[in-house]
Amino acid sequence: MTIKSARPRVQAGDPMPSVGLRASDGYLLNLRSFVGKQAAVFVFFGAPTLSGQAREAGDALVEALKRAHPRLTKAGIALVGITCDNEEQQKQYLEEHALPFLLFCDERRSAVDLLGVPTTVKGENYNAVPTAFAVAVDGTIVDVVDNAGPKGLIARLMESIEEGHLAPTHS
Repeated sequence: MTIKSARPRVQAGDPMPSVGLRASDGYLLNLRSFVGKQAAVFVFFGAPTLSGQAREAGDALVEALKRAHPRLTKAGIALVGITCDNEEQQKQYLEEHALPFLLFCDERRSAVDLLGVPTTVKGENYNAVPTAFAVAVDGTIVDVVDNAGPKGLIARLMESIEEGHLAPTHS
């Protein structure tokens, strides 16, 4: 498996770029569609087409997001998961895990390239390295978490959004 790094990473303080992706509800949505309406958490991850330990790690992250969804909703924060899998793979994964939040399909890797999210490649299978973005209501990225894992992720992202501060990024 090879890790491919995309273009330079967006950072805290940057505006969330505009990129349209197909959502698991069938609609084409833009990552900026939440701007002016509510804060948002975008989590890029691999899982639907992974196997073994990598699949287990992706599933653990998704289960943590699923448990946190009511807390985020109560705080007025949208939660969106994004994978490089196709819509059918996402639909199966969504049903398998009974996810209460949307998944965006980035099969063409336009969002991972635009945001600078690294991907792993095995043959023709691309997967996003778990990366999370907290975005304020005004569309400003307030935190970026590399190698996002389930432990403490939601608390950190919510704190970044609620306090409105720009969390340090990793270069």
